[in-house]
Amino acid sequence: MSYGAPRASTVRIVDPETRMENPAGTVGEIWVQGDNVGLGYWRNPQQTEATFRARLVTPSPGTSEGPWLRTGDLGVIFEGELFITGRIKELLVVDGANHYPEDIEATIQEITGGRVVAIAVPDDRTEKLVTIIELMKRGRTDEEEKNRLRTVKREVASAISRSHRLRVADVVMVAPGSIPVTTSGKVRRSASVERYLHHEFSRLDAMA
Repeated sequence: MSYGAPRASTVRIVDPETRMENPAGTVGEIWVQGDNVGLGYWRNPQQTEATFRARLVTPSPGTSEGPWLRTGDLGVIFEGELFITGRIKELLVVDGANHYPEDIEATIQEITGGRVVAIAVPDDRTEKLVTIIELMKRGRTDEEEKNRLRTVKREVASAISRSHRLRVADVVMVAPGSIPVTTSGKVRRSASVERYLHHEFSRLDAMA
């Protein structure tokens, strides 16, 4: 979604790990500087230092080293307009690499059409990719439905491997309305992780 051209403040798109400005047109964390930026958190100097007093590494000519406000939002500036693409906390870290869950979900929705959530869950010393997919029952018999679920599972795993070079550890298929969402209809990723870890999803594919 475009938020137009930044006006009241200075905005930079920054690599959150290196703290260096990103090349033009690439996604990174949105850092903000200006008179309209707050001073910090009430009686929380440690969090204030981390969030409101960030400093750039080797800033570009004309750009201040700091302090900058780290918004925690991911975005990109394209043709002078700021586009917000998500939150850093929602990035999936699988096999040591960052992946945007929305991209994985879009790949799945091309196959299933319904609501889906991609999550990363702990697996020993790393994290594994799990997808939870809402599906309507369509098979006329139990056997037809089992075959359909197996087909969907294969197609989803293949599409994610092909498009994102990722292996799906678990493809969970559930009835519509099973994935937790906000009042505005946005999927709740953290709640989905908790439900998965506590085996609270009623799986359609349990017998597939």
